[in-house]
Amino acid sequence: MTEKTKASIFKEFQAFVLRGNVVDLAVAVAIGAAFTAVVASVVAAFITPIIGAVFGKDFAHLAFTINGSKFQYGLFVNALLSFLITATLIFFLVVKPMQHLIRRLGLVEGDPPVLAECPWCRTEIRVEALRCGACTSTLDAGWATTPSD
Repeated sequence: MTEKTKASIFKEFQAFVLRGNVVDLAVAVAIGAAFTAVVASVVAAFITPIIGAVFGKDFAHLAFTINGSKFQYGLFVNALLSFLITATLIFFLVVKPMQHLIRRLGLVEGDPPVLAECPWCRTEIRVEALRCGACTSTLDAGWATTPSD
């Protein structure tokens, strides 16, 4: 590989990495991993011992053996509880507040726009348009009498 090719590839990679959505995604993954580790720790240290105290067994040590192979299904129960708690917390602490904020700011997508054909070029455009985006014809107010299906 020539130096010019290496420099070009490096510039492409740099442009890719520094795009906003890639950096945002990397931050989200890092925070999500840290959050999941905290929830898994809480589940292992507090939730499953409490459940174990109620039912008389510690989930972390539940297992069965078949032909000398030990299946630790208690670890699966811990992981399942961690997942459910993480999903619940993310839903109620991130998703629901964001939905509320979007509704409150009026950013909710409404019904799709009503379209009609331009009388000049037959391109579908919004009925409230005063100029066709395709042929640039000027349209009078109320030009669309019947929207197309």
